[in-house]
Amino acid sequence: MKKRLALFNIVLLSGTIHAQGVVLNCQQDDGLLFPKQTLSTDDSLNVIADRSEITKKDQYLLTGNVSLNSSEYYLAADRINIKKSSKTSSATGNVKFQDRDLMMIADTAFVQKKDDSTYTSLERIKFHYPKLQINGGAKKITNNGVEQVFDSSTYSLCPLGNTDWRMKADKITLNTAANQGVAEDVTVEFFGVPIFYSPRHTWVLEGRGSGFLAPAFGSYNDSNSSAYQVRIPYYFNIAPDRDFLLSLNQLSSRGSVLEGKYRQLITGGDNWDSGRFEAEGHYLYKDDITSQDRWLLNSKLDLTLNKRTKLNIVTNRVSDTDYFKEITHEDTSVSSLDSHANLLYDDEKRNLYFSVFSENKQLINSGAETYTRAPEVLISKDVEALGGRNINLSILSTKFAHKNPDKDTGIRTHAQINFSRTISNNAYTLTPSLNISNTDYAMNGSANQNRSIAQFRLDSKLFLERETRLFDRDVIQTLTPRLAYNYTPKKDQIDLPNFDSEAKSNSYESLFSSQKFTGIDRINNANDITIGFESDFIDEETGSTYLSLKAAQAFYSDDQDLDINGALANRRKYSDIFASANFTFNDYTFNNAFQYNPETSKIDKRDSAITYSLSPRKFLTIAHHDDQGKKSVELYGAYPVFNNVHIFTGINRSLTDSITNKETTGIAYESCCWAVRLAHFKKHLSGNDYDYVTKFELVLKGLASSTPELARRLEKNIPNYLANLDD
Repeated sequence: MKKRLALFNIVLLSGTIHAQGVVLNCQQDDGLLFPKQTLSTDDSLNVIADRSEITKKDQYLLTGNVSLNSSEYYLAADRINIKKSSKTSSATGNVKFQDRDLMMIADTAFVQKKDDSTYTSLERIKFHYPKLQINGGAKKITNNGVEQVFDSSTYSLCPLGNTDWRMKADKITLNTAANQGVAEDVTVEFFGVPIFYSPRHTWVLEGRGSGFLAPAFGSYNDSNSSAYQVRIPYYFNIAPDRDFLLSLNQLSSRGSVLEGKYRQLITGGDNWDSGRFEAEGHYLYKDDITSQDRWLLNSKLDLTLNKRTKLNIVTNRVSDTDYFKEITHEDTSVSSLDSHANLLYDDEKRNLYFSVFSENKQLINSGAETYTRAPEVLISKDVEALGGRNINLSILSTKFAHKNPDKDTGIRTHAQINFSRTISNNAYTLTPSLNISNTDYAMNGSANQNRSIAQFRLDSKLFLERETRLFDRDVIQTLTPRLAYNYTPKKDQIDLPNFDSEAKSNSYESLFSSQKFTGIDRINNANDITIGFESDFIDEETGSTYLSLKAAQAFYSDDQDLDINGALANRRKYSDIFASANFTFNDYTFNNAFQYNPETSKIDKRDSAITYSLSPRKFLTIAHHDDQGKKSVELYGAYPVFNNVHIFTGINRSLTDSITNKETTGIAYESCCWAVRLAHFKKHLSGNDYDYVTKFELVLKGLASSTPELARRLEKNIPNYLANLDD
């Protein structure tokens, strides 16, 4: 017959192994070492046993399905001895232990209360942390209240009974007071095969800790031959506000590249509030092919001086123009590396903005020299008046430099004042604006120039809506007719230099703004009216937009306008028609934008895309582009071919030239506790020259994570793809 006894409290103290940031992508079917027990809600110790006896004056023997349950722990065994004078107890036979975090089964358990600490010892144990999904085993576990020691232990984040990967250690010591764990003679096994060994490994129990990250493997083509790459990273957790990542990147064709990245949070001081600093450096001593030292040096400083003032300094430098092409095999289409310093002052109460900006550029790959701003100063002030009136005054002064001595250089100062007012209600908006500007050019080695110009713009919208049905659903259709008038006097600007103006790609919005160029050096004339409409079909219940339509066309009263050279050129009396239609229904999205030429009755430009998406690992996007006869197609997608296996691809191909500009393909396998991915990249350089790179990574979840560089590259090349295998 079972008896309940009221005994003194026995406290078992157990440390916790922490696995920061571990999230498994599948359930473990609620697997536990034994059924989870509900701990007592009061301070008493509840004891259940088939038999109990007093063997000596202060000793109790409990046998037969014994269980002790308190607010701190649950202990069950076939046999438990309790000695009251020495405050000890021992359990044997089918021992089960549970506290708030940990579950264990063992052959024996020993507990002794010493002052304010509790000493515990268990032998031949299997342990499990249900919340952290950690499990393992040990020959012996001892705990003195501060330090917990695991002898001959194993550790894994695989589900119970799964040992696809595990970490084995001769001894693991967890010191809660020092917040440190130390493992000796550590071996990582993958399907029983040792893949990593370290004589000693330390980490923090809570927060970040130092240690090896997942190595990266790959192959690439170099000088028309295949080569391989191995990167081994080690993470240093220097302090809570700083860390350092050190990597050895072995390139079989070039040599060993030593890579380092330092990050630090900057705490407040006498002259600033907070900030962040990053520095990254790569160094290759005597390239095996070129016999030259190759290096990369990047840094970034973001400093908040006060609530209104910020400082940003960025530097990017490499040893030579072919560094990315030959060493990293990334960013091969980038033409320059930008370095700059920027000081910002933004006073929202006074509506005052001030900035100082200076830049420098280094050409890389096959880039051409461009103008640099060194420096540029901007002052802007907004004045709010009654009745929605707004006045903006600004002055922008820029010194333009160029490394080519034949190029025009000098200082451009652009001052303007803008008056605007918005008149609106629920039915319409009307926004007139007037902009008056003066641009002065102080040139080096040529005559100074000046331009004064005024611009008037009137933009209006009318808001209409009705209830209707679309695809057997109740929707609200909005209709927004839009009318804009723009006036800018005609001015020949052929004598003005062109530092930063380029022709804009025409679009729906550019028609209403009537701006043909970026920058300030070219301001085109205008005396035109733009007519357009917008219409949306919105679900009444969810607020989702099923269908969105836009169309616009401009009509010109002038038969001439400005070209990029600053000269006046003939044009027709009307623009092309710009229109778009975007449709979303369930898991499908259709996007279509086109530019229709009424003169030729042909579509000069079209961008079309169809997307089917169920998840970031199951989607397909097909896009087609036609720009004045230059046709290209894009294909992006991922698909789970099996339960744990998915393939992914991203292709950009020119149909006109029959050239694949960029191609990304790969396959990944994911289980509950590990993942593997193989990715192949192909990029067109020039002519028949392509760059090929293959990357391989193994992720032991909880021990190693996805390679950040590879994940970023995949998500850049395949929009909507989730590349992180840790989740």
